[in-house]
Amino acid sequence: MDHAADICRVAALDSGKTLVDAQLGEILVTVEKIQWTLKHGERALRTERRPTNLLMAYKRNTVRYEPMGVVAALVSWNYPFHNMMGPVISALFAGNAVVVKVSEQTAWSSAYFAGIARGALAAHGHDPNLVQTVVCWPQTAGHLTSHKGISHITFIGSQAVAHHVAASAAKSLTPVVAELGGKDPFIVLDSAAKDLPRIAQVILRGTFQAAGQNCIGIERVIAAGAVYDKLVSMLEPRVKALRLGPDADVGAMISDASFDRLEELIAEAVAQGARLLAGGRRHNHPDYPQGHYFQPTLLVDVTPAMRIAQHECFAPVLALLRAASSSAADMLAVANAPTFGLGASVHGSERDPALAPIVHGLRAGMVAVNDFAAYYAVQLPFGGVAGSGYGRFAGEEGLRGLCNIKSVCEDRFGWLGVRTAIPPPVQYPVPSQQKGWNFTQGVVEVGYGEPARKVRGLARIMKNM
Repeated sequence: MDHAADICRVAALDSGKTLVDAQLGEILVTVEKIQWTLKHGERALRTERRPTNLLMAYKRNTVRYEPMGVVAALVSWNYPFHNMMGPVISALFAGNAVVVKVSEQTAWSSAYFAGIARGALAAHGHDPNLVQTVVCWPQTAGHLTSHKGISHITFIGSQAVAHHVAASAAKSLTPVVAELGGKDPFIVLDSAAKDLPRIAQVILRGTFQAAGQNCIGIERVIAAGAVYDKLVSMLEPRVKALRLGPDADVGAMISDASFDRLEELIAEAVAQGARLLAGGRRHNHPDYPQGHYFQPTLLVDVTPAMRIAQHECFAPVLALLRAASSSAADMLAVANAPTFGLGASVHGSERDPALAPIVHGLRAGMVAVNDFAAYYAVQLPFGGVAGSGYGRFAGEEGLRGLCNIKSVCEDRFGWLGVRTAIPPPVQYPVPSQQKGWNFTQGVVEVGYGEPARKVRGLARIMKNM
């Protein structure tokens, strides 16, 4: 934390985000991961005792979490410090070395951040070479992802690139955790009407932080009736008041590569009936002509059929969709329409009968209730379903996923000479198939039958010995 200002400045310069966004998205979550790992990591990786059964009562079962060796992480550019440090922290704590393929978009800051990781290792007597970074063009990254020396890959990026990574990793049968994009819904029920001032602020932060370049950012706000209308009236002046610039509200985007697509999606939605209340196009900043700025955008009356409601924007674009009602069925029909399934939020009274069915019915890997993305700040397992990827990182599941999970079955009373022996009726060569059948039937009955069947099974065993 002593160097937070320097880290934020480097991250902001390379990725375009504001310093406030860097403090929240780079420092806070990384420090939380360090603290959680130090406090709970050893317990998560501690050898566990597992139950046995009647037939194997003389055995002791354990599950051990052992290092995999060298693991890799291919990370995106939107949070260059956190996206690098997260996989590094988990990999090292699990006992592995790690190779991080950083984005070519943020190669400069990544070199600085890698130095921090190696310096920390050296300062505590460990080999700094346990952390390596690679910068390369996508077409050469396949050498890393298909390498037999890599035991596990964590990928953070787009669906299109994930197909290439998974295909490449399959050559060496390397397991992959893929965290892809999202089209996260933010549901506001009628029962949340009294909480709209707070909710509006949450929507603004969840949509426009880091210029909307957040995999779990708010992509769609879904409401019904009067609540929808109130949200529109509350959000419109606030979105229009947002300022662009490194020292303002919304920073620059990583590049202008998506601008044509964004403007096309917005124009198409307007042509199909959506209303553009703010923004909608790129912005040439007079003070930063080389910056890639896109106007904070508010698009309302969007429908699920519009392309902008189906494709990830990854930009400062706030879209509002009106549901037919505040019922669970109507809200879920809109929320689950896209093929993504990363995060989701739902706001409403705890007494609202629609709340629990919505939480249960959302197609998502993570859900925040009366909050936004709170699951990310408490080290719960992170990941999605459907078009948003598979596998989990963070939390206990994330640490264990970077381990060889080894099952060990030992003799509980080995010191007494109690060992597994093959009974005569089933020793090779089997003396009698009929007796062998009767004997093994008795074993199954003793192990898994009701009390009366256990007695019959014991008699069957004794008779066929």
